[in-house]
Amino acid sequence: MQSPIQRWWDRLLGRGTAAITVPIMDGAIKPNRALDQAAVVLNLPGIDDIASDGQHLWMSAGSVLYQLENQQAREVRRFDTPITALAANGQGHIAVALGGRELHLLDASGAALARTRALGGRALHSANALAFEGRDSLLVSDGSEQYGPDQWCHDLMQHGKTGKVGRWNWQSGQSTLLAQGLAYAFGVLADSGVARWSESWRHTLGSVSGNGVRHPATVAELPGYPSRMAAAAGGGFWLTCFVCRTQLVEFVLREDAYRKRMMQEVHPSQWVAPALSSGKSFLEPLQGAGVKTMGVLKPWAPPRSYGLVLRVAEDGRVLSSLHSQVDGEHHGITAVAQHAGGLYLVSKGSARLLRVELNSAGDVA
Repeated sequence: MQSPIQRWWDRLLGRGTAAITVPIMDGAIKPNRALDQAAVVLNLPGIDDIASDGQHLWMSAGSVLYQLENQQAREVRRFDTPITALAANGQGHIAVALGGRELHLLDASGAALARTRALGGRALHSANALAFEGRDSLLVSDGSEQYGPDQWCHDLMQHGKTGKVGRWNWQSGQSTLLAQGLAYAFGVLADSGVARWSESWRHTLGSVSGNGVRHPATVAELPGYPSRMAAAAGGGFWLTCFVCRTQLVEFVLREDAYRKRMMQEVHPSQWVAPALSSGKSFLEPLQGAGVKTMGVLKPWAPPRSYGLVLRVAEDGRVLSSLHSQVDGEHHGITAVAQHAGGLYLVSKGSARLLRVELNSAGDVA
């Protein structure tokens, strides 16, 4: 925790937490076209999350729970409120978060088995990711206690730090908090006795072991805002970055007077802020090289929206990555799942379910 004097000194010199630099995409994160070359399994308006139980792939879009069947979306159950998170296990259980405020445990037919509205004695407000842990527990990330799941950009612009991560045991009905005061928790994973979570606005991951010992962040500062995760065959995990960082946004986040006035006077769709998709309106803010020249948008332009998925080792090293660059179509990757020999991904920005072929080692073919 920095002292007020250290924060003031950083702002004076433009370094530390006040720096507007963004890690470059190089090495294992060097841009490629893997996501734009991915097969489009189906177009599904509102698609947001996916989960594999080893036999079936489950999908959520709006308030409807689907199952992928013969490359088509078969409706399983329709709810009264949008599904904001989804998980499935090999014991025939499906878990959904509804409206960010309620968790439901379902059987394979969609019938409710248990439900809760709280996590560690505190009401859920923006539940956005779920992961099964063992036979009777569920890991939950609750992004913000101020804004709902669709208002993640409001939380970013307000420097939100009210996220929390917890564990819900549906057999006993008890729940506990694993971490709180997080700068937007968005993603959880049970990984070899360790509970992991994504902390989006701090561009890193956190974790805690089964005995309650919290580990320091092992993933280096990322060029994007990390979100949902899924286990990878052969160890490690896949990590989505639902939007990417730019120097302009980092600058705006540090200019309080401008940022607050922008939020008061400008429609959210036109904020100087990241988005799940872009290029659809001439009113969108532009940054330098993001201006089209001769009708062409350069792939290395500053990304208002972007598609990025990372393959991460257990020790936090990024091993490889899949990209949809600035001039690509498959932006806003919000979910990933390894299923039936392939890697399935949700491009919420384009409302598509994608598939990338994997080799026998679990790497991109």
